[in-house]
Amino acid sequence: MSDNIKEQLIERICKSQHYSLQVDESSDIANKSNLLYYVRYEFEGNIIEDLLFCRYLIHTTVEEVFSTFNEFLTSNGIQWSKCIGISTDGARAMSEGLTGLVARIREINSSVVWHHCCIHRESLATKKMPEELKKVLNESVKIVNFIKARSLNSRLFEQLCQSMDSDHCQLLLHTEVRWLSCGRALSLLFELRDEIKVFFTELESPFELDERLRDYTWLAMLAYMADIFTHLNVLNLSMQGVGITIFNVEDKIEAMMKKLDLWARRLSQRNFDYFLNMKTFLESADDELAKEVLDFFIQHLKDMRCSFRQYFPLPDESKNWIKDPFNLDIDNLMGLTSAEENGLIEISTDSSLKLQFKENSLELQDLKQKG
Repeated sequence: MSDNIKEQLIERICKSQHYSLQVDESSDIANKSNLLYYVRYEFEGNIIEDLLFCRYLIHTTVEEVFSTFNEFLTSNGIQWSKCIGISTDGARAMSEGLTGLVARIREINSSVVWHHCCIHRESLATKKMPEELKKVLNESVKIVNFIKARSLNSRLFEQLCQSMDSDHCQLLLHTEVRWLSCGRALSLLFELRDEIKVFFTELESPFELDERLRDYTWLAMLAYMADIFTHLNVLNLSMQGVGITIFNVEDKIEAMMKKLDLWARRLSQRNFDYFLNMKTFLESADDELAKEVLDFFIQHLKDMRCSFRQYFPLPDESKNWIKDPFNLDIDNLMGLTSAEENGLIEISTDSSLKLQFKENSLELQDLKQKG
């Protein structure tokens, strides 16, 4: 069955007019390095995504990564000339440059366009934070690891949560390679903070970070981080999926940066409506959040906004004709030949095509997915 699936996939790619690739290298639980290639191609009028192949690598050098992939394509009759784009992370071995994987591919097909993975860029943009928040994150990970990473503690904590009729009975570990784990791990830690305090009081010897769960400022920072990383998780998931295009990603990022500006202004007014965990915590506490702590949050939002702009430049308006070829700005076209410009003008004035476009435009497809 696997051979038949492989044959069908290769046949589809060979018949497709063009295809694009996404490449990633990751280590599994046994510390073995695996090279993953995903392919996007056209089939029966639809854009399809599939896992092309996975290979175990001993050395993850550019030469081995390229030779492994080149051997797979050539042995299966897939033409390099049909490749129009490749997406990778920002690692030197993968990205653009004189010696990277993309450079080796362009020696065969110079028209290949490289894209820095939007999910990886989001992860890089959100890493910068004030030292105070970074300390809270590290201590939160230690608390979770003390319970979750030890089998006996994990079982005892689960029984405690069940006896207290908690909504959740387990914490989640946070790992760097799983970008969504941070928001979920912090949210569960905050929700189960009372259960964790009870658990620590029943220990034979006190845990070094026991007092953190009784520190009002520390808990407020934890609530804020749980909220902001939950928002980032929503953004992360919204940029994934078969029907997501670079235009959808640009719209999501621009919206996120405007939200960060709005949230910073609202926090300066002590409006916590966009941070539900923190709002609930502050309303239930007798104390008031200190101004310097609030300033940490505001500065974090502003720094994150700058980081997003650094990794996500302003959208290229010269490509707007792809979204709407009937709203054409002739003076703003870039990268097209004279024949392509003439053809695009003819398309933009074709009224019958305009009616068909309204039923199959990128914007309409996006609305259908949301609906």
